[in-house]
Amino acid sequence: MRLFLLLPALLLAAPIAAQEAPGDGPITRAQVTAAVRRQFRAMDANNNGVVTRAEFEAYRARTGEGTPGDPFGHVGHKWFEKADTNGDGRVTFAEAEARPDQLFDMADLNHDGVVSPSERQMASMLMGVKGR
Repeated sequence: MRLFLLLPALLLAAPIAAQEAPGDGPITRAQVTAAVRRQFRAMDANNNGVVTRAEFEAYRARTGEGTPGDPFGHVGHKWFEKADTNGDGRVTFAEAEARPDQLFDMADLNHDGVVSPSERQMASMLMGVKGR
């Protein structure tokens, strides 16, 4: 089971080097934060600390469905609407990382800063039940 199946908001997360890719292993908060930061930087074309809809659309056009084999490479088409929580047409890094952090905290059942494979499986099952 891949991380992005558990944490769809991580679809804004960055490509991670092969040695950092979680695969089916544990996922740390630091990995999530680093992935979000890299993805945000890739979207923020003018490096001004915010992602506009135009930058987001340009990023999606460049990357399509992400990098094959990269569990953090895909960015869903509704990411901008979900991330722009104050509705000002701009996504700050704080907005971009809020939902992945929230979902990570929900999956990290023992609150040790690591989502283990069993916690990821449990969260995935709960999301499946909730989605029905």
